[in-house]
Amino acid sequence: MNFGLYIVLVMLPSILITGWAALRVRTTYAKWAKVDSGINLDAFDFARRLLDRQGLTDVQIEPTSGQLTDHYDPRGKVLRVSQAVSGGPQLGSYDPSRAAVSIPTGGQPRLSVAAAAVIAHEVGHAVQDRERDPWMTVRMTIVPAVQFGSGVAPWLIIAGVWLNVLGLAWVGLIAFAAAVVFTFVTLPVEIGASGKALAFVSSLGMVGEREIGARDVLKAAAWTYVAAALTALITFLYYLMLIVARRD
Repeated sequence: MNFGLYIVLVMLPSILITGWAALRVRTTYAKWAKVDSGINLDAFDFARRLLDRQGLTDVQIEPTSGQLTDHYDPRGKVLRVSQAVSGGPQLGSYDPSRAAVSIPTGGQPRLSVAAAAVIAHEVGHAVQDRERDPWMTVRMTIVPAVQFGSGVAPWLIIAGVWLNVLGLAWVGLIAFAAAVVFTFVTLPVEIGASGKALAFVSSLGMVGEREIGARDVLKAAAWTYVAAALTALITFLYYLMLIVARRD
C-alpha cells in the first residue's frame, strides 16, 4: 500500500470534509444555544411533552454524558439527552438587525433554540420508529454487517493486497460496502427526523427567527452525516483502486 497516496486521496479529503462539518455544527449550535426558544420548560420536560403529544408515552427519557451525544435508542425505546443540551447557558433574544444575542441580566434561563431543535430531532426518530420508517428499518437491519465491515474489513483488504490474495481483499471490500451503504441510508433517516422536528417546534410557537435558528441547527447537524457518507465513499473507492491495480 502506498501510504503517501492514501494520505493524499483519503486522509486529507476526509479531514477537510469532516472538520468543516464539525466546525459548522459547533459554531451554529453555540450561536443558537444562547437564544431563548420561548418555551418555558427544561430539556427533559420538553422531550416528555413532545413524546406524549405523539402518543409515545412508552418512550423513556434519560440523561447521557458528553457533548451533543443526544440520541434515540429504538431497541430500548429510550431518548437520551446530553449534558450540553440539558444544562445550557443563560438565554437571551436574537436581534437579526445586529446579528447578535442580547442576554438579560436577570431572569430564569429557559430552553434554548438549539436545545429545542436537537430534542425535537430525536423525538422525530422516535416517531419514525413507531411508524416503521423503511429507511430506519433498513439501517437497523444492516447494523451487524456494518459493525463487521467498519472494523474487520479494512484489515482483510490490506492483507489481501499485500499477500496478493485478491479473493480475501474482495471479501473485505464487499463487507466494507455495507458500512458505506449505512452512511447513505442514514441520510434520509436524518432528513426525515429533521422535517418532523421543524413541525414540532413550529406548533409550539417557535416561529420567525427562532424557527430559522432551529432550521440552521438541524441543517448543520445534517452536514455531519453528509460528510460521513462522502468520506466512507472516498475510502471505498480507494480500496477498490488498490484491488484493481493489484489485479492488473
